[in-house]
Amino acid sequence: MSWQDRPYSGDENSCGGGPPPGGGPGGMRSWFGGLPAAGRVVKWLLGINIAIFLLGQFTGRGDGFIYAWFEMQTEAVLGGQIWRLFTFTYLHDPDSLWHVGMNMLGLYFLGVPLERHWGGKRFFVFYTLGGAVAVFLYFVLTVVGWLDPRAILIGASGNVLAVLGVCAVLFPGFRLIFLFFPVPIRTAAVILVALYSFNLLSRGGNAGGDACHLAGLAFGIIWGYKGHLWTHAWQQKREAVRRGAWEAKRREQQGLEDDVDKILEKVHRDGINSLTRREKRKLETATKDQRDQDHRHQL
Repeated sequence: MSWQDRPYSGDENSCGGGPPPGGGPGGMRSWFGGLPAAGRVVKWLLGINIAIFLLGQFTGRGDGFIYAWFEMQTEAVLGGQIWRLFTFTYLHDPDSLWHVGMNMLGLYFLGVPLERHWGGKRFFVFYTLGGAVAVFLYFVLTVVGWLDPRAILIGASGNVLAVLGVCAVLFPGFRLIFLFFPVPIRTAAVILVALYSFNLLSRGGNAGGDACHLAGLAFGIIWGYKGHLWTHAWQQKREAVRRGAWEAKRREQQGLEDDVDKILEKVHRDGINSLTRREKRKLETATKDQRDQDHRHQL
């Protein structure tokens, strides 16, 4: 993916400075000159991306097995290698420290406050979805022939720009360094949307990468406005499924108890030999289940 014109880092009002949203006064600080300490998810993502980049340097670089098996290529995905839709975001240009460096700076300065605001699990889901949405647009454009389906795509830019987009909505006070000048994060987002759209429509040199950039950024902006509604709806659906499962289990248990009561009443009235084979099996099953439950309680 392209990495030009990345508006990362900033002054005391940027994503990397000042008390981060959701943190306490001053927040957690790293030992790197007072910069905010990364949360667990951002820390792992940084470590994995950098480790894979370094590993690639010793395993054939762009011609090695890591890139051969995990970079995004539409023809390979259509051939069944679905994992490439997700793994390509952990690969970066093996001949450029700038590519991986700028993406990781963006992940750090934008991801740290967002993870602190949302929590690690929610941040990771959003980060992964951002990359998935980004590559989906690229995939569609290559399938329909707008872009070359044999082209290779790598980089976490779609994920990072999704984070930038949602930060532009949630934290409008942030300021980013854009072409050496500090600008409000929303201004930077608008400029990037215009640049990526122009390059995609004109099929510039990195049109495929810019398709991912644009899709990731747009996804982040939309999620910033609508994500809380989607999250709430998803949580309600999960809760309804859990309640339904509990109710079904309760009804099943109640039905079994009613059957057992009838069987025991029959035994009391007519003796054990009056039971059918099916009734005996049901009684044995209920007895075994009760013993297992009593054993778990004892443990």
